[in-house]
Amino acid sequence: MLLACGSAAAAPKVAALVPTMKPSVAPELRDRFHEAITRGLTAAGDDVIGAAEVRLQLGASEELMSCNGVGPCVARAAQALHIDRAVASEIDVNGKDYVIKLRLLDAVGRELAKVDEPCDICTVKEADDATARAAGKLAAAEKALPTETPPVAAVETPPPPPPKVEAPPPPPPKVEAAPPTPPVAAPTEATTPPPVQSEKKTFPWRPVAIASLVAGVVGIAVGIPLVAIDGNPTCNLPNPRTACPNVYNTVGGGAAMLTLGLAGVAASGVLFYFDHRARQRATTVSVVPLSGGAFVSTGGRF
Repeated sequence: MLLACGSAAAAPKVAALVPTMKPSVAPELRDRFHEAITRGLTAAGDDVIGAAEVRLQLGASEELMSCNGVGPCVARAAQALHIDRAVASEIDVNGKDYVIKLRLLDAVGRELAKVDEPCDICTVKEADDATARAAGKLAAAEKALPTETPPVAAVETPPPPPPKVEAPPPPPPKVEAAPPTPPVAAPTEATTPPPVQSEKKTFPWRPVAIASLVAGVVGIAVGIPLVAIDGNPTCNLPNPRTACPNVYNTVGGGAAMLTLGLAGVAASGVLFYFDHRARQRATTVSVVPLSGGAFVSTGGRF
């Protein structure tokens, strides 16, 4: 058995990326929180690059200055700063309430640890101190990460087993010839099934015409009120024509609905005509002569 032992790694170099503020604030306030994060990491004993140097190195690229820990920008920022760890931060400001979110990332952008620190009804100084405390907690979480590789045991590979000698395959079994099949007598008379007559389907003119008529009536019923109320005031104040700041602007929708309604009514008339013509063609009249007169019958499809 051979053992390969890993050696202890040097302390990783850390840098805090420029914080992302929501909503956007003045650069001076953003830099203050950046300094607070760097201060908290330094107090925890990490090998940290100063905040001013980070802004100087990343200031040439707008993408790196606004990198919030998502996407390939983390790897490029780590390469530009020559660091092993990066701290991405997002600070939400809502009046006097602050939510500080810190994430520890490796050199390729994978998340290793995170800390969320709220600060309710805080001054800027109190929020600054809360940010430094959150950075100290993140540094403590970073120190808890494994830094050494456990020993790896190298096991000597045993020699391969001798090749297995396979027995020769058995001879194939004899296949007996099947007895001849007796001839089948051909049918004396072929029977052909009668052809199936399919009923010819016609277009449903009447249901489509009724649907078009109903849609047209609805369109007219909706469009006329919309056109009628266009320009009317929307409030009940005295003298609404001059006192209301807003008026109805419904002429566009009303005209569209009215046009569709008229088109539907017109289309229904055409469809009813086609339905009537199709039914006239389907009507049949037959005359049968009788003694002393004749029998007349008529029929049609409904």
